[in-house]
Order: sequence, then structure tokens, then C-alpha cells
Amino acid sequence: MLWANPYNERVAMKHRRACAIIFTLSILVLASCSQEKTSLMIKKGNQKYDLEKSQVADNENCVAFSAVVRSSGEKPVEAEFRGLEMTILLTSLGIDIHEASKITFSASDGYRVAMKTEEVMEPGNVYIAFERDGEAMRSKKQGGSGPYQLIIRKDPFSQRWVKHVDEIVIE
Repeated sequence: MLWANPYNERVAMKHRRACAIIFTLSILVLASCSQEKTSLMIKKGNQKYDLEKSQVADNENCVAFSAVVRSSGEKPVEAEFRGLEMTILLTSLGIDIHEASKITFSASDGYRVAMKTEEVMEPGNVYIAFERDGEAMRSKKQGGSGPYQLIIRKDPFSQRWVKHVDEIVIE
């Protein structure tokens, strides 16, 4: 018959507690990392505006507009978007872009497009969209192109459209 060793039992109990704590902390870290960012950061100099989706989607100047989506290997498709024209969004925040030389749109995956300010200021050209064909744009993690997408209506091949926009820098 084996005799129980109190020292070994205490060590085993501490080991089980440590494993349980590590497991719990791992779950908490993974859960916090999986939360997706839905805000849109706009920067101009030392000014920063961190907009929640409701601040964009509930803006009274949101409009529905159509644009032709062109993807390599697929036929062009006209889609109906809902969003804000960039100049209107920036004006509603009190951001003046007339002195800026460029505006850079960055995606969560690192993709960036820099545009001359004059092109952004062209009426009816540059939009931040959050809906497509009547549905909220899904995130990258959900297989979508949102929560925000840069739409440049006068870009003939949709090559500079940016999916998953999370930052706009005005320089």
C-alpha cells in the first residue's frame, strides 16, 4: 500500500492552481484581443478625433450613393452604398483641409492610399461608406470590407478603394 505524502499533495495542488490561473488569464487575453475596433481615428497635426461608428452613421449628412465595384477577374457590379462625403465629415468636425497637401487613408491590415487634397475636395467623389446594398459592412474578421470603406467614385478601376479604414491622416 502506498502512503500519501502531504508534501507531494501540496505541490500538486499548487501546480493545479497555477495551471488554472494561467488558463483563465489566457482566455481573458484572447477574448480582449478578439474584440474588433469599430472606431475611426482622424488626425491632423496634434489634433485627434476618435469617432465611434454611431458618430459617423448617425450624422444627418449621410447619403446613399451608387458606385461601380470592379474586382480583378469579376464583372463590374454597381452597388448602393451609404456613407458620408469626406469633406462633409471633416467639416462637421471643424477640420479645415484647404491648407493640407495630402490625406492618407490607412486600413487595419496596413494598406494605405494617399490622395491629394484637391481630389478629396472634388464634390461627389470621396466617401467613407459603412453600408453596402442596405446592410452594414461587416468587418474583415467577418469576411467583409468594413466597418468603413473608402470609396473614390471617380477612380475608374476601384484600385485605390480602401477596405477596413481605421485611420485618416491629414498633412
